[in-house]
Amino acid sequence: MAENQLQGQQPAKQASTAVLVKQMISQENVRKKFAEVLGQKAPQFLASITTVVQGSAQLKKCDANSIMSAAFVAATYDLPIDPNLGFAAIVPYNESVYNPQTRNWDKVPRAQFQMMYKGFIQLAIRSGYYEKMNYAVVYKDELISHNPITGELEFVTDFSNCTQRNEGKPENIAGYFAWFRLKTGFQQEFYLSVADVDNHAKKYSQAYRYDLEKGKKSSKWSTDFDAMALKTVIKLLLSKWGILSVDMQRAIQDDQKVYDEEGNGAYGDNKPDVIEAQDAFAISAQDNLEEPESTQVGGLDLEEVE
Repeated sequence: MAENQLQGQQPAKQASTAVLVKQMISQENVRKKFAEVLGQKAPQFLASITTVVQGSAQLKKCDANSIMSAAFVAATYDLPIDPNLGFAAIVPYNESVYNPQTRNWDKVPRAQFQMMYKGFIQLAIRSGYYEKMNYAVVYKDELISHNPITGELEFVTDFSNCTQRNEGKPENIAGYFAWFRLKTGFQQEFYLSVADVDNHAKKYSQAYRYDLEKGKKSSKWSTDFDAMALKTVIKLLLSKWGILSVDMQRAIQDDQKVYDEEGNGAYGDNKPDVIEAQDAFAISAQDNLEEPESTQVGGLDLEEVE
């Protein structure tokens, strides 16, 4: 995989993660690897890694190699890692690692690469196959009917009488919708109700189940349900019916994996989504930060980072 070993000579262990990341970025072999995939954009991208780490108390606790590996995955897609932009992010989570000395499972902070819903859309646009695509939160007064067997939807034709969207009340949301039209003329739409998405999140997200059980808000499912729901419908739509470019196939597989310094990726504590097992992606893997101690992660509130 392109995201092979990024570490050179490991700096002193007592150095902070922020210092380690800066030292790794300054290494010639690391800069060369990023330049190979980003060209002239590499210096700016490398600087953004430092900015993201400096703005995140939780990332500062993570292994520097996992941060750099996650950043390199994002670089291979030429996607910015500022989570505020909504394309890709470096997300901290606690990985359970067995300690043979204590015979306990210790929580070890790691960083994972995460595609965001705009990232999937960007890759679809770049493929050149899609003529048009869109996504939306659907409110109850906009939806007439949905057949879950055939997937057929009927929306109102006159939206001037619909008021719930402007009110923006979560209890008036009916579901989440995405669609595309290929240049060949083929088009496909996909819809999930709020209940469908909630059941999906409960099934595949350990962090969301933890939040519900403990009354916490440690995952993005708990704090930004709409964004996660839109990502879910977009990802499922593209993986089931879209034309998958090489980059899109890689993105579906790489999303929410953690990479070590050897470039080996794994889903950590997260349960892969078996719906599309042939594509080997985990639709709702989470950060698994059970006890958030900071309010900021890469510019977003920690509670708002998946």
